[in-house]
Amino acid sequence: MEHYNVYFEIASAAVLIIMIALMKIKKQLNILRDKLFFGGLIMVLLLNVGNILRGVIINNHCVINGYEVPVYAIYGVTIFCLLMQQLASVQLVYYVYAALDTKRAGKILTVLLTILCLVYVGLVVSTPWTGLVITLGDDARVIEGPYSFIRYSVPSVCILYASMLIMSKRKRLSIFARMSLSFFCLSTYAVMVVQGVLLQNTLIVYFWITLCILNIFLTIQSPDYFLDRATNTFNSDGLRIMMNDCLERKKNFSMLLIAVQDFEGIKDGFSQENKRRVYSCICSEIMKSQYITKRKGNDTDHVLYLENANKKKKTINVFRDDDKIYVMYYDVPSAEQNSIDIGTWVTEGIHVEGVEKPVKIVAKMLLFDCPGDVRSEEEFNSVIKYFLTDDYYNQLNVLNSVNDEFFRKKLRYENVRGLVEEAIRTEGIDMYYQPIFSTERGDFHSSEALVRLKDNQSNGFVSPEEFIRIAEKEHLILQLEEIILRKICKFISKSKLKSLGVDYVEVNLSGNQCVQRDLYVQLQELMDEYHIPPSFINFEVTETSQIADSKALKNNMAEMKKYGSNFSLDDYGSGASNLEYLVDYPFSIVKLDKSIVWTHFRSNSEKTRAILPYSVKMLREMGVDIVAEGVEYEQEVKGLAQMGVQYLQGYYFSKPICEKDYIMFLKKHHAEKLKEQ
Repeated sequence: MEHYNVYFEIASAAVLIIMIALMKIKKQLNILRDKLFFGGLIMVLLLNVGNILRGVIINNHCVINGYEVPVYAIYGVTIFCLLMQQLASVQLVYYVYAALDTKRAGKILTVLLTILCLVYVGLVVSTPWTGLVITLGDDARVIEGPYSFIRYSVPSVCILYASMLIMSKRKRLSIFARMSLSFFCLSTYAVMVVQGVLLQNTLIVYFWITLCILNIFLTIQSPDYFLDRATNTFNSDGLRIMMNDCLERKKNFSMLLIAVQDFEGIKDGFSQENKRRVYSCICSEIMKSQYITKRKGNDTDHVLYLENANKKKKTINVFRDDDKIYVMYYDVPSAEQNSIDIGTWVTEGIHVEGVEKPVKIVAKMLLFDCPGDVRSEEEFNSVIKYFLTDDYYNQLNVLNSVNDEFFRKKLRYENVRGLVEEAIRTEGIDMYYQPIFSTERGDFHSSEALVRLKDNQSNGFVSPEEFIRIAEKEHLILQLEEIILRKICKFISKSKLKSLGVDYVEVNLSGNQCVQRDLYVQLQELMDEYHIPPSFINFEVTETSQIADSKALKNNMAEMKKYGSNFSLDDYGSGASNLEYLVDYPFSIVKLDKSIVWTHFRSNSEKTRAILPYSVKMLREMGVDIVAEGVEYEQEVKGLAQMGVQYLQGYYFSKPICEKDYIMFLKKHHAEKLKEQ
């Protein structure tokens, strides 16, 4: 009689036990996929134990320690192995569905698998009496019955279906996941064939399955794959998996975002190691807080205590993605109060080992409910991106909530972004020009070019302050401004403004444009293409624009000054004016913001009224020309002229007007001036 080899099953069981132990020890996401994988490990382990027991019985001729094993016990072990084989095969299909982050198996598939399994169970359980699937010989070896093919039908159908599912939905999987799962299915099917044909006395198929499972465990199913090692919490991949799992199961939860912007209370900067310690401390305390049921009375200890904590049930999960920390609450009613507690704690000061003083976090914080406010991963990413991008939500250390107003502003933001993208594709923007009056010459010697973007919803225009800001945030500004500059150059080239008394046109440059290292080359090539004299365009740089690379700006300005163009400092006085900015850069003109003009003429305070004349006197002594913006009344015209302001711009003279109306405006003024002469 041939000896039945059980060593492969013993080795397989040992590997499975190690994997099961690691999954229990390591931090897990506790999602459906992990549960299915863990359940699969248990089933394959039980299958191996059953086969080991059958092998021992067969090798000992149904006698163990002098005790003859009854036939019903042998049938019981054999049937148990066949049933575990069936369950493990079905488990594979559902695991693949979970790994794909897609909807669970549909009703049709569930019904078909249920019918197939019921038939399988009925035939296998009744086989001791019917002999339809198997019968046992005197030595406990399996003898094939007339319906023995059913033993291979369920595993084969499940493996083939899982393979087809992986191939059809392969874009949902990473390359490692796709390779691991495909290799598992196809190689297992091949080994099953080899097992049935050549190696009937050595069950290598389950050992091979264990090796394939080990490969999956070390790649896509590894507990470390979803961990952020710096904080021992979950990473962004874990966040995505957990969120999709909860949304799929329609499990209610709330999400708190803490987007760290800066650290306060630090003398000489903050090393990456210290940042890691701070993040680790925050995440650790938040995780521990869910198991504390009593709030401590002394708030000065800077220890976090959350409401409605439960020692027996995990109520939160913490995730970290670079400078962003996400707290997922499963106890939705207490989420808002707990978020306030966390926000207060992290911003009042955190004691970190190795750091002398408490570290205060400067952060943007947002709380929202799922699936109430966010129903998919796409919506989640969209909400987070908008919140971190739009300057409307620039208040730090304040807890914001997703509500109707939030979605209204988000929709407006996205609509304007769409208008900008459409304008770039179709060059669908209009240029308007606002005349600038010379107090010394008494004519309109220049104008400011202003871009207008049509609002399809209101049939009006989107404010430049709105769409320029969004274009900068979405990295569309360079493409947009190239179109703007080309339109201005075309207009100047064809309109012959010089003959109508215009000396130059003011053109705005964004902060993003200013720091382009080759900006001066682009500007010069464009002006040469349209044969525009260098002095006919005066470039405006906003005082409040965030210039990240001052060296690049200075170089661009110097090169354009050599070329023959000049620069204006726009919006002077709109904020905390930086005189060094004015001194360090070669500006020929300073444009006074309308706020400083209106403050002088419309305020009763002597102190505030003194700002404008002193500013004008200082700028004149510095040798720069001055343009006053926002001029609306005759008294402002006379007052500014008396102060020595050379140029005036505002609604008193004209609103921004389209190209055609601007030409007509200049011709009319030119004709009136000729009559006066």
